[in-house]
Amino acid sequence: MLTYPSIESLLPRAENRYVLAMLTARRARQLTAGARPTVDSETPNNVSLASEEIAEGTVVYRYGKWDVVVPEHPLIIAAREAAEREARAKEEEERLEEQSRIMRQADRYSDEEVFSQAGITAEDATLIAERLIAQLEAEERKVAEEEAALNEAENHENGVTEAATSE
Repeated sequence: MLTYPSIESLLPRAENRYVLAMLTARRARQLTAGARPTVDSETPNNVSLASEEIAEGTVVYRYGKWDVVVPEHPLIIAAREAAEREARAKEEEERLEEQSRIMRQADRYSDEEVFSQAGITAEDATLIAERLIAQLEAEERKVAEEEAALNEAENHENGVTEAATSE
Protein backbone atom coordinates (compact mmCIF):
# COMPACT_ATOMS: atom_id res chain seq x y z
CA MET A 1 0.00 0.00 0.00
CA LEU A 2 1.28 3.41 -0.95
CA THR A 3 1.53 5.69 2.08
CA TYR A 4 3.60 8.57 0.74
CA PRO A 5 2.42 10.27 -1.33
CA SER A 6 -1.15 9.19 -0.78
CA ILE A 7 -3.30 8.16 -3.72
CA GLU A 8 -5.77 10.92 -2.85
CA SER A 9 -3.04 13.55 -3.18
CA LEU A 10 -2.04 12.12 -6.60
CA LEU A 11 -5.57 11.94 -8.07
CA PRO A 12 -5.67 15.61 -9.18
CA ARG A 13 -2.64 14.87 -11.40
CA ALA A 14 -4.55 12.29 -13.50
CA GLU A 15 -8.07 11.84 -14.86
CA ASN A 16 -8.95 8.90 -12.60
CA ARG A 17 -7.46 6.09 -10.51
CA TYR A 18 -6.95 3.84 -13.53
CA VAL A 19 -4.97 6.49 -15.42
CA LEU A 20 -2.96 7.22 -12.27
CA ALA A 21 -2.15 3.52 -11.86
CA MET A 22 -1.13 3.23 -15.53
CA LEU A 23 1.03 6.36 -15.32
CA THR A 24 2.74 5.11 -12.16
CA ALA A 25 3.30 1.65 -13.64
CA ARG A 26 4.71 3.02 -16.88
CA ARG A 27 7.12 5.29 -15.04
CA ALA A 28 8.13 2.44 -12.69
CA ARG A 29 8.93 0.27 -15.76
CA GLN A 30 11.03 3.09 -17.19
CA LEU A 31 12.91 3.39 -13.91
CA THR A 32 13.44 -0.37 -13.82
CA ALA A 33 14.79 -0.23 -17.39
CA GLY A 34 17.35 2.35 -16.30
CA ALA A 35 15.70 5.75 -16.62
CA ARG A 36 17.22 8.47 -14.50
CA PRO A 37 15.02 9.53 -11.55
CA THR A 38 13.79 13.12 -11.74
CA VAL A 39 13.65 13.61 -7.96
CA ASP A 40 16.10 12.81 -5.19
CA SER A 41 14.70 10.00 -3.09
CA GLU A 42 16.04 7.29 -0.81
CA THR A 43 13.31 4.79 -1.63
CA PRO A 44 14.48 1.55 -3.27
CA ASN A 45 10.99 0.84 -4.63
CA ASN A 46 10.47 2.06 -8.20
CA VAL A 47 6.68 2.33 -7.77
CA SER A 48 7.12 4.61 -4.75
CA LEU A 49 9.76 6.61 -6.63
CA ALA A 50 7.41 6.98 -9.62
CA SER A 51 4.65 8.16 -7.27
CA GLU A 52 6.98 10.71 -5.71
CA GLU A 53 7.90 11.99 -9.17
CA ILE A 54 4.22 12.36 -10.05
CA ALA A 55 3.58 14.18 -6.75
CA GLU A 56 6.47 16.59 -7.43
CA GLY A 57 5.11 17.28 -10.91
CA THR A 58 8.23 16.12 -12.74
CA VAL A 59 6.25 13.30 -14.38
CA VAL A 60 2.91 14.40 -15.80
CA TYR A 61 0.00 12.73 -17.55
CA ARG A 62 -0.83 13.90 -21.06
CA TYR A 63 -3.83 12.69 -22.97
CA GLY A 64 -3.08 10.76 -26.17
CA LYS A 65 -0.06 8.88 -27.43
CA TRP A 66 3.32 10.51 -27.10
CA ASP A 67 6.78 9.39 -28.13
CA VAL A 68 8.70 10.06 -24.97
CA VAL A 69 12.48 9.97 -24.76
CA VAL A 70 13.52 8.82 -21.33
CA PRO A 71 17.10 9.66 -20.33
CA GLU A 72 18.95 6.61 -19.09
CA HIS A 73 20.95 6.38 -15.92
CA PRO A 74 24.66 7.11 -16.50
CA LEU A 75 25.70 3.79 -14.95
CA ILE A 76 23.58 1.87 -17.44
CA ILE A 77 24.97 3.90 -20.35
CA ALA A 78 28.51 3.27 -19.12
CA ALA A 79 27.86 -0.46 -18.69
CA ARG A 80 26.41 -0.74 -22.20
CA GLU A 81 29.35 1.13 -23.74
CA ALA A 82 31.81 -1.02 -21.78
CA ALA A 83 30.10 -4.17 -23.04
CA GLU A 84 30.28 -2.88 -26.63
CA ARG A 85 33.98 -2.05 -26.24
CA GLU A 86 34.61 -5.47 -24.74
CA ALA A 87 32.79 -7.18 -27.62
CA ARG A 88 34.81 -5.20 -30.19
CA ALA A 89 38.05 -6.03 -28.38
CA LYS A 90 37.11 -9.71 -28.28
CA GLU A 91 36.32 -9.72 -32.01
CA GLU A 92 39.64 -8.00 -32.75
CA GLU A 93 41.48 -10.49 -30.55
CA GLU A 94 39.79 -13.41 -32.34
CA ARG A 95 40.65 -11.92 -35.73
CA LEU A 96 44.30 -11.45 -34.74
CA GLU A 97 44.44 -14.98 -33.35
CA GLU A 98 43.04 -16.34 -36.62
CA GLN A 99 45.63 -14.39 -38.62
CA SER A 100 48.38 -15.62 -36.31
CA ARG A 101 47.16 -19.21 -36.69
CA ILE A 102 47.18 -18.89 -40.47
CA MET A 103 50.69 -17.43 -40.42
CA ARG A 104 51.97 -20.21 -38.13
CA GLN A 105 50.39 -22.80 -40.40
CA ALA A 106 51.95 -21.20 -43.49
CA ASP A 107 55.36 -21.12 -41.77
CA ARG A 108 55.12 -24.84 -41.04
CA TYR A 109 54.93 -25.80 -44.69
CA SER A 110 57.55 -25.19 -47.35
CA ASP A 111 56.51 -23.61 -50.63
CA GLU A 112 56.63 -27.01 -52.32
CA GLU A 113 54.18 -28.47 -49.76
CA VAL A 114 51.79 -25.54 -50.16
CA PHE A 115 51.85 -25.87 -53.94
CA SER A 116 51.34 -29.64 -53.77
CA GLN A 117 48.35 -29.17 -51.43
CA ALA A 118 46.89 -26.71 -53.95
CA GLY A 119 47.54 -29.21 -56.74
CA ILE A 120 50.06 -27.11 -58.68
CA THR A 121 53.82 -27.07 -59.11
CA ALA A 122 56.21 -24.25 -58.31
CA GLU A 123 56.60 -23.60 -62.05
CA ASP A 124 52.81 -23.31 -62.42
CA ALA A 125 52.70 -20.84 -59.51
CA THR A 126 55.45 -18.77 -61.12
CA LEU A 127 53.58 -18.79 -64.44
CA ILE A 128 50.34 -17.73 -62.73
CA ALA A 129 52.11 -14.89 -60.92
CA GLU A 130 53.76 -13.68 -64.15
CA ARG A 131 50.43 -13.71 -66.01
CA LEU A 132 48.73 -11.83 -63.18
CA ILE A 133 51.46 -9.19 -63.14
CA ALA A 134 51.29 -8.85 -66.95
CA GLN A 135 47.50 -8.45 -66.81
CA LEU A 136 47.74 -5.75 -64.11
CA GLU A 137 50.39 -3.88 -66.09
CA ALA A 138 48.20 -4.03 -69.22
CA GLU A 139 45.24 -2.63 -67.27
CA GLU A 140 47.41 0.17 -65.87
CA ARG A 141 48.65 1.04 -69.39
CA LYS A 142 45.07 1.08 -70.67
CA VAL A 143 43.98 3.45 -67.88
CA ALA A 144 46.98 5.72 -68.53
CA GLU A 145 46.19 5.80 -72.28
CA GLU A 146 42.54 6.67 -71.58
CA GLU A 147 43.58 9.48 -69.24
CA ALA A 148 46.06 10.82 -71.81
CA ALA A 149 43.39 10.75 -74.53
CA LEU A 150 40.93 12.52 -72.23
CA ASN A 151 43.50 15.20 -71.35
CA GLU A 152 44.36 15.65 -75.03
CA ALA A 153 40.68 16.07 -75.91
CA GLU A 154 40.26 18.65 -73.13
CA ASN A 155 43.37 20.54 -74.27
CA HIS A 156 42.16 20.49 -77.88
CA GLU A 157 38.74 21.72 -76.79
CA ASN A 158 40.30 24.52 -74.72
CA GLY A 159 42.61 25.42 -77.60
CA VAL A 160 39.69 25.72 -80.01
CA THR A 161 37.81 27.84 -77.50
CA GLU A 162 40.82 30.12 -76.97
CA ALA A 163 41.35 30.47 -80.73
CA ALA A 164 37.70 31.36 -81.23
CA THR A 165 37.79 34.03 -78.51
CA SER A 166 41.04 35.62 -79.75
CA GLU A 167 39.68 36.28 -83.27
